[in-house]
Amino acid sequence: MLRCICFDWGGTLMSEDGPQDRAMALWPQVEAMPGAHATLAALAARWPLHIATNASVSTRPLIALALERAGLLQHFQHIFCFTEIGARKDQPVFWQAVQATTGVPLHETAMVGDSLEQDVLGPARFGVRTVWFNADGARPTPPLPVAEVHGLAALAPYFLALSSSSR
Repeated sequence: MLRCICFDWGGTLMSEDGPQDRAMALWPQVEAMPGAHATLAALAARWPLHIATNASVSTRPLIALALERAGLLQHFQHIFCFTEIGARKDQPVFWQAVQATTGVPLHETAMVGDSLEQDVLGPARFGVRTVWFNADGARPTPPLPVAEVHGLAALAPYFLALSSSSR
């Protein structure tokens, strides 16, 4: 059973094209990734959504401001970030904080992100269901048995099918 979905922030929901030494919220322009608005609206109608990010330049309030500027903030209940937790998504402390706040067991939590190691392989070690947002169509060697989408628009059908098959 799936009870909540976490999303990586930069590179997954929002473009990282900007000055890397400044918080995204302070960039002159911020941009949501293609399909982010519709996908989040569809998923938020069914599951609680959260941000899970390793961002080290942006604090939670700045992440919220960037999401708000892109028109995405209203879809999220919590923002879990490295700057507050002091751990990254490939460390158990990060996911312990997510579970403690959401009250959802990790095996009922999904994580979507563009980093194979930090968003997929790391969280999976702790029981989190993961989906690799592989927009570039990268092919790891050797091939890995991970759930994968190439565009955000594929997520709502993926999670709806997953939810239907687990009944």
